[in-house]
Amino acid sequence: MNGMHAGNMPAAMVGLPTPAGHQAELNYIYGLVEELSRQLAQNQRALEEVVSGVGKVRGRARSQSLTNDELLNAAGEELKNQDENIDQLVSVLTEALEKAKFSRDANAALLSQYSQVMYTMLKKFHEYKAKHVQDVAAWHHSYRAQLAEARAENSRLREQIWEMQAHAGKANELVRKFRAEYDKDEKRWERTVDAKAMRQELRFWKRMAMPELPDDDEFWSDDDDIIDRAEKERQKELQKLDAEQQAQAAQAVAEEAAANEAAESSGLGEMSGSNGSGVMGVPTEVPQPSVS
Repeated sequence: MNGMHAGNMPAAMVGLPTPAGHQAELNYIYGLVEELSRQLAQNQRALEEVVSGVGKVRGRARSQSLTNDELLNAAGEELKNQDENIDQLVSVLTEALEKAKFSRDANAALLSQYSQVMYTMLKKFHEYKAKHVQDVAAWHHSYRAQLAEARAENSRLREQIWEMQAHAGKANELVRKFRAEYDKDEKRWERTVDAKAMRQELRFWKRMAMPELPDDDEFWSDDDDIIDRAEKERQKELQKLDAEQQAQAAQAVAEEAAANEAAESSGLGEMSGSNGSGVMGVPTEVPQPSVS
């Protein structure tokens, strides 16, 4: 029974969570075990006293050389004196035995209930763990599929941007060639210079003739830089739309670069790379065409 003492039980239960209700039951069981141990110790002491009494009787018979009848008579007198104590001791021992049996049965029932509760709890824990692992695996699979789709879409957009930049570079080159060929005509250039000088001289004489008009009036504007108001509004809208598109494209590139860095630095990014998703990385910077 000393091996089941309450001081030795927690060492065998290290690492297992114990709910409050179970701990109370265990404390009750430990109390019953301690009580049973004390009763057994009392029984052992009583038995030692009986053995000691028998030893004393045998020793006295040897020392006094008493016969069996004399020894029985002497022992009978002592037993009569101790009869009341023996009856009381037997009653105490019987009661202790009954308590010990009842405690043993109660302890066995509590241990059975505790083992059943622990089995149910461990079973539910294993079921929850299996479901959690399955959910995490499904989430990882979905995340890798979404990441592959996003990278493919980003690659497609980058290819379109590169194609647009290539076409813009070619168009710019053609415009420069056209302008160079256009400016090679010296006669046309001379006519342009003469027309410009004539318009400037005409504006000078207009200013001399109409001094009441302000200097910033549209009337003094050159003929080739007068633009209709509706055309100005249209050009402003086009410039605004172009600026918004460039800002959106830059934001998309920045978000994709941040997502790639986060996926590479996190454990999920390492898992998706180690599982062989087959998605190749894309450059984070878009090359700009050379414009001369």
